[in-house]
Amino acid sequence: MEPAATEPEAIAEAVDETAPVAEPEPQAIAVAKPEAPPGDPAPSTVDGLAGGTIVSGSVKSKATHEVELDLGGGRIGVISQRYWGDDPAADLTRECVLGEVVNAAVLVRQDHKGRIVLSRLWAQQQIAWVAIARASAANEPVTGTITAVVKGGLSCDVGVRGFIPSSLIDVAPVENLQALVGREVQCKVVEADQVSGRLVLSRKAVIRSEQRKAAKEFLATMSAGDEHTGRVVDLQDFGAFVDINGVRGLVHVTELSWKRVQHPQEVVSVGDEVQVRVKSVQVPKQRVNLTMKLTPDPITQLEVGELVSGRVTRLVDFGAFVAVNDDIEGLVHITEMAEYRVYHPEEVVLPGEEVWVKVLAVDRKRRRVDLSIAQAIAG
Repeated sequence: MEPAATEPEAIAEAVDETAPVAEPEPQAIAVAKPEAPPGDPAPSTVDGLAGGTIVSGSVKSKATHEVELDLGGGRIGVISQRYWGDDPAADLTRECVLGEVVNAAVLVRQDHKGRIVLSRLWAQQQIAWVAIARASAANEPVTGTITAVVKGGLSCDVGVRGFIPSSLIDVAPVENLQALVGREVQCKVVEADQVSGRLVLSRKAVIRSEQRKAAKEFLATMSAGDEHTGRVVDLQDFGAFVDINGVRGLVHVTELSWKRVQHPQEVVSVGDEVQVRVKSVQVPKQRVNLTMKLTPDPITQLEVGELVSGRVTRLVDFGAFVAVNDDIEGLVHITEMAEYRVYHPEEVVLPGEEVWVKVLAVDRKRRRVDLSIAQAIAG
């Protein structure tokens, strides 16, 4: 069992920013390197263009198996099916339109027609890796599409294939991963190695960041007196933490109920949905005080001299405590337990016993009630 937290001054931190991002699982999807064209070793440049250079050209002609690009300056490039995209059998007549500008990487060779051999796939990967590196350095998300459920997580296409471990998919466990396939998502870069083609992503980090932002915005709108529905997320000896739209507030143990509470678990459990009222908000410190005492204090309904029924809650040497009027506890002093002398409270009552008592005094400020069994019997 974890040790209980030290009680703050009836205050809790409102926005939980301490949750760690889980370590990625060891498996990742390697991105295949573009295969060099067959044939004799090619020179390091072709028509003045170095291998790997990304060029842009407009579609000059297209056929099922290849697309010609006008690179300007009289240069003509060609992209075959195998270098166009992930599908080496794609019908290229349906993949582009005449005049469309296409980026492609030079593969440092010419074909038998003197055209520069290009790879659109390789260019896309190079551009994607540059964008990934920039996003990682700036701690910004990258946008991709979930393509498949794989062992240990999801495959995500962000220009290159990345891996999202199951622990980094969402802030809560996802039961149906297949439902995410085809969905566009944003992810933070956890690990990126272009040489090995290893890319690990975290969708959870983006979701958590959005939740924190929303929680801070919501916190700024909260004020004392507001009532909200929240969910109990943690219990400590000094109170219960309640989450309201991402904002965590503390219901101190004295604010859980009008009755005497020894521990929060007597009133609530983790996961319970509860109604709370805001007592105070400290936006700079991101702290919120809450109360579950939403009804008027039942002690105000007690009148001196009235007879009420109650239940004996506990015995002490000097008398018995009796719960009356929605569990408000009052004390029956040992001298008020019977008309005769009583040495021990158990001579007259036992815990759990129902009794009639007379209200002798009510101190609303100190919330103390004096009761008498003897006077109630005497009428």
